[in-house]
Amino acid sequence: MLRRLTRRRVAASAVAGALAAAGVGLVALAPAAHAGTVNATVRCTPPIVAPSEGPQEITVELTPATVTSGGLVHARVTTGPSPATSPIALTNIPMTPSITLAMRGAATGQVTVTGATTNINVPAQQPIQAPPYEGDFTVPPGVTGVIEFTVVSMVTQTDLSSMGLGIQSTPCAVTAGGDVSIGSVTVEGGTGQNPTLTLGAPSAHTGTDITLTGSNFASGATASLTLCQADGTGCVASAFTSKNVTIDASGNLTGTARLATTGIADGDYLVQVTDGAKAATAPLHVSKFVPEGDPVLNVDRSSGPVGTVVNVSGSNLPPNSTVRLNGVNAQGGTESGSKNYMTDGNGVLAPSPYTIQTAATTHIRVRLLDLAGTPQYLLPFTISADLQQHPTVTLNAGPLTMTQAGDAINFGSATLNGTAQTLTANLNQVTVTDSRGGNLGWSLTGTMTDMVAANGTDKIPAGNIAWTPSCAAAPGSLSTVANGTPGALGSAAATLCTQAPDPAAATGGKFTADAALTLTTPAFAAAGTYTGTLTLSLI
Repeated sequence: MLRRLTRRRVAASAVAGALAAAGVGLVALAPAAHAGTVNATVRCTPPIVAPSEGPQEITVELTPATVTSGGLVHARVTTGPSPATSPIALTNIPMTPSITLAMRGAATGQVTVTGATTNINVPAQQPIQAPPYEGDFTVPPGVTGVIEFTVVSMVTQTDLSSMGLGIQSTPCAVTAGGDVSIGSVTVEGGTGQNPTLTLGAPSAHTGTDITLTGSNFASGATASLTLCQADGTGCVASAFTSKNVTIDASGNLTGTARLATTGIADGDYLVQVTDGAKAATAPLHVSKFVPEGDPVLNVDRSSGPVGTVVNVSGSNLPPNSTVRLNGVNAQGGTESGSKNYMTDGNGVLAPSPYTIQTAATTHIRVRLLDLAGTPQYLLPFTISADLQQHPTVTLNAGPLTMTQAGDAINFGSATLNGTAQTLTANLNQVTVTDSRGGNLGWSLTGTMTDMVAANGTDKIPAGNIAWTPSCAAAPGSLSTVANGTPGALGSAAATLCTQAPDPAAATGGKFTADAALTLTTPAFAAAGTYTGTLTLSLI
């Protein structure tokens, strides 16, 4: 689970009993073909009432029967009636179920399948029944053979916000009968490279955006995003409230996703992205921003006539909380027309407009509505008869482009003498201009063909050409550029220059890309002129 339980007092034990029951149990449906079933004893531990233990039938169907190393397995889970019952009826309660399976055979460890959130109705004094659920998990990369799966535990997250209890988690451990295999998959060696995932920063606060980049995903596939425990279990999609992540035709992944403001305890996690066939993960430390000391509050103007629009901004505020702006007079009276705004997950209040209502205004009051006692802060404002004008300008995003100084690379000539010889040349300078005005990064790569003689048969392998990149940012650029790794060229893309994304600041500018080239001739080859093609790609 992604939320550490905070116990809260409730007025009635009946409500607590209902919470315990809501944490377990799924309705028994007819098992699908080739599904595995185990009749286990489970012990469920609700957050408030006493644990409940009893028999429960658990059925899991795994497809496909054969996957590649590092590939995805789809699981469909149904269970029989729960051993728990509710002392009261509950209506339309959101519940998110998951099941953890242990692996044995070709791989060990655990995987977790998390279903979608559904609303259930809980009759009083009857076993809990809820719909079956489905989800995916990833088999470990680098293994081959048969992996068998057994049931370890189940967890449900139950949203009891309508009862003032928030989101609660109920783990249900299998105490007997869990050693029976519920199915197996055969893992074969995969072809191609496994996908990779990189995050813009190693840590983030709840309620904030994270930046994602990756490669080697399925071309044009739909990206699915979950947040998992550090050991890869307990993956849930609900940890992200929004996402804008895409995979292009080359299998490159880019985008952002926003962490939920609640339901994620401080700690280390894995962000997992799947493309329907394979998955990649990257570590992320998540924490709630905790302000220290007083807030920092600012206004963009502290004087003006009635009707002046003042933008109030701040930092070191409570994260994801409501801030109310009011004008006040010298006697502390408030004027009408208050405005409410929200801070972000980093405790920052973006510039928030407030219009001065009366000539008696002496301060703008900032109140923190979600804190006990609703603390307030006063920002001085002076009414004046001055007239003000406020110029504005809109800067539209431009393109990411590149140009080159030429297209001919001449290594000169060499006389065959029975030994390999080294010839040198320089890459025609490439200029990259990033005018997008965002915080994105880019990568300039190159691929090389074999050099072919005029007869169309004799070749010098592409790998005989190597480069040493040299990249620089022009004055006035907003970001820096990094050199690629020196080495041989070939059909696989080699990096010439990269600019990393920066979630905290704008990126862009003009950058030059150069490289020293070396060609190692074969000791013996057909005499003649050889030509090839070096292709540069900017993404």
